[in-house]
Amino acid sequence: MFLHFQTNQKLAKLVFILLFSSLFLACTPTLNWREVRFESADGNALKAALPCKPDTATRKQNLSDVQVELSMMGCVVGGATYTLSRIPLTNPLDAPKILTAWQAAAVTNVGVKQVADKPVDMVSAKVSGAGTWPPAVRVTLNGTAIQAHMLWFAKQTDAGLTLYQAAVYDKQPSSEATTDVVATFFESLELQ
Repeated sequence: MFLHFQTNQKLAKLVFILLFSSLFLACTPTLNWREVRFESADGNALKAALPCKPDTATRKQNLSDVQVELSMMGCVVGGATYTLSRIPLTNPLDAPKILTAWQAAAVTNVGVKQVADKPVDMVSAKVSGAGTWPPAVRVTLNGTAIQAHMLWFAKQTDAGLTLYQAAVYDKQPSSEATTDVVATFFESLELQ
């Protein structure tokens, strides 16, 4: 009888610990939103809310036979990657061909097969502080392994023009939660 009571007490303690732990984990947020500033050498900044602590990187990239410097800030949480990217241009006249090449590379990287005579449909978008040329555009793509939500915009600077991209790459199919998270991210963008 005493052994049975001790066993039940240990089992009850274990059940209590497991239940308490699962409640604690259920209350732990996956997305830890924070305001970040993606600053450029010319003093301009893109303010955004990211759901995780970002890393940054810069590399040279060849887009439409023009060597550009692509700077990125991004993080991964809950199976999704959130990124901010920028390309400063000293010659604004290069913007259309570089932006077109950047968009085409992004579509290809997502794994979307394009029909030659039907480009991917981009819809107009708004970003606080962005210029009107080239216009801000947004697209959602269902690729072979991921879904991508991408937004391109630009801002004239004293040094020329800076092209930007904000994106969410998600391995999960689009859901209401994903849609809300993407909206929160995109609506937080503000060029200063």
